[in-house]
Amino acid sequence: MEGPTAARIGRAELMAAAGIGEQELEEWESYGLIAPLPDGVYDAEAVTVAGLVLELGRFGIEPRHLRVMKAAADREAGLVDQVVAPLKRHRNPQTRAHAEARTKELAGLTVKLHAALVQTALGVRLP
Repeated sequence: MEGPTAARIGRAELMAAAGIGEQELEEWESYGLIAPLPDGVYDAEAVTVAGLVLELGRFGIEPRHLRVMKAAADREAGLVDQVVAPLKRHRNPQTRAHAEARTKELAGLTVKLHAALVQTALGVRLP
């Protein structure tokens, strides 16, 4: 199996990078927090997710508690995808490239909005 790349990482590499075992990874997968790609490898973002799950665990937040965050993220992604879907289906490669740029831009904006809404709900301001 190939080693980790910028976009893909194997199961063993993911567990090593995150410092977790098979049981933890299986639990996180069961809650949909991390999922392998169709070919069995993981997106490199899985390492980031794993690190955040571990950090939240230090505060007593268990993976089962994070299902609501996963559901919210899926809904936000669905909204972004709905907006850019017409561009993604276009035959023109330049238009499809524009769809990818638009997706990244909208993803960044939704993350910022989500963070601001959580901060407002908690009455805190992060630096």
